[in-house]
Amino acid sequence: MRITLISHASVLIEAGSVAILTDPWLMGVAFNESWALLSEPALKPDALSAVTHIWISHEHPDHLDFLTLKAIPPQDKAKITLLYQRHFSCRVARALEKLGFREVRELPLTRWVEIGDEVSLMCCSVGSIDSLLAVKSRDATVLNVNDCIVSKSAAPAIAKRVGAVDVLLTQFSFANWVGNPDATDIIAPRQKLMEMRDYVAYFHPKVTIPFASFVYFCHQENRFMNRWSNRPDQVCKALRDAPTELQFLYSGDSWSSDAGFQLNGDPIERYRADYAKIPERSYLSHPTYNSESLIDLGQSLADRVRSHFPWFVLRSAAPIYFYVYDLGVAVCFDLRSGNVEVSNRRRGECDIEVGSQALWYAFKFPWGFGTLEISGRYKLINHKMNKFGLYLCHIYSSAFDSNGAWTALIARRSLSFWWSKRGEIFERLVRSLARRFRKSPPPATRVAELN
Repeated sequence: MRITLISHASVLIEAGSVAILTDPWLMGVAFNESWALLSEPALKPDALSAVTHIWISHEHPDHLDFLTLKAIPPQDKAKITLLYQRHFSCRVARALEKLGFREVRELPLTRWVEIGDEVSLMCCSVGSIDSLLAVKSRDATVLNVNDCIVSKSAAPAIAKRVGAVDVLLTQFSFANWVGNPDATDIIAPRQKLMEMRDYVAYFHPKVTIPFASFVYFCHQENRFMNRWSNRPDQVCKALRDAPTELQFLYSGDSWSSDAGFQLNGDPIERYRADYAKIPERSYLSHPTYNSESLIDLGQSLADRVRSHFPWFVLRSAAPIYFYVYDLGVAVCFDLRSGNVEVSNRRRGECDIEVGSQALWYAFKFPWGFGTLEISGRYKLINHKMNKFGLYLCHIYSSAFDSNGAWTALIARRSLSFWWSKRGEIFERLVRSLARRFRKSPPPATRVAELN
């Protein structure tokens, strides 16, 4: 088996006649033009003729990049099978079927599936949209966790099903808003390092390859977060005593089961040079959008989301007040009443400060609020805000291809999906009840829990 880093969260896993490319984002920017690739990819979309399968871990555009997939030549698409988890929503699989690939195969959850030459795959769902992949050949087993957040209770079951792990692939830095520009104690970078240490303890890999964080925040509204990102040399220092061989790969570097690591220079030094260039890069910006367009789009979104949930669910969604800084106005988004309107509230009386283009995007697309959270293009004003309305928007975005999000959640396909995650769901319920009985406020580090 050979594993080659291609770009960010994309690796090429080769075993016999099987060549699996994971999460190819090889061009352009992501998350409403808010993320950019740190380093040049090792391959371009027109150089994938040897690839037999492409696995997509989840629908975020740094993993599912339609621009890259569409740019693959038709003759190569005809030989490639797309792999995706059997999610409770058919939406992503249906979108992939329109791209002209040989086949779209939905992988059953927590079951080994043979795809040829004694190569088997097992896909496990984590959170509401994410998934991880284990690849087993005659020579080695690799576990690709990408940016999944694997809980302490779910890890033993996954480890038991996967068996001995030779190589662990895991994210090493945060991937969403983590604090306002003036924050002085950001815990997300340290939490990610602790997660990495936990994964080594859970899965006992012989080799750990950090990846899925080779990006930088490329917009004027989120560039401040670059100073908090974990850097490869920091990761190596923090995990120097972990019981695994920790090794970064630069684009084009590889590991193989028979020859070990093949490096084209020192990856740490090469990344150090890339990170040093971040302040000098060009940063994007957008024009101002008028309040009328925001209200129209917000009202349309509220109407659609409300039609997908029963009244007793909507009643828990408190109004959310956005202060649009480049317009100097407040916008109220109220799923409970169904009203979206300009409010006379001052900035300090609102929940979130945001630019008009970022809010326009959040209202225009079903996945818009998820993009806003991950892009980091906002400031949190009210750290005790009720986030349930944003969570309903997230559920709607995962199931908007159906007749109703509530219907989708209880459909047979969905019940099978949720049953496979019963341990994870139970753990989250216990944590939620524990917080409630302690009467402690929920963590105020995210707009919505999206993973």
